[in-house]
Amino acid sequence: MNEKEVRKKYFEAIGNERKIKRLLKQLQETKKMSALLLAYCAACESMMAQFSWNPYTKLAQVTKSFELFEKAINDDSKDIEIRFLRFSVQHNVPDFLRKNREFEEDKTILVENFENADFDTEFREFIISYLKDSKRFEKNELEILG
Repeated sequence: MNEKEVRKKYFEAIGNERKIKRLLKQLQETKKMSALLLAYCAACESMMAQFSWNPYTKLAQVTKSFELFEKAINDDSKDIEIRFLRFSVQHNVPDFLRKNREFEEDKTILVENFENADFDTEFREFIISYLKDSKRFEKNELEILG
């Protein structure tokens, strides 16, 4: 499965436990995991937490997600898509779980490097819309994004 296919499946799976589980399983079975695929694996782990009723399971899944994101960022710290995925996960976790230093770092890198990212128009527009809707950016930062 290539990165574009994973991206498509990931965004189709949002909110659907069965699809997220299937994608996570496919990612975990991938023999050669790029940093970006690892980040998608991390995002899927985090999304699985929303379907668990057990708070310890939720915490374990979010913790595992953060660990996978850390590895993905260590492997490719400049990848904007990885930063976006981690930002979106941190945006959706409760404040007490958020890693604020990383959250702010991702915001900064997104603003500084987004215009040079090699995304198709549809994905670029999706990211800009998501970042605007997050209400986590100042007006001047949003202007830089587009």
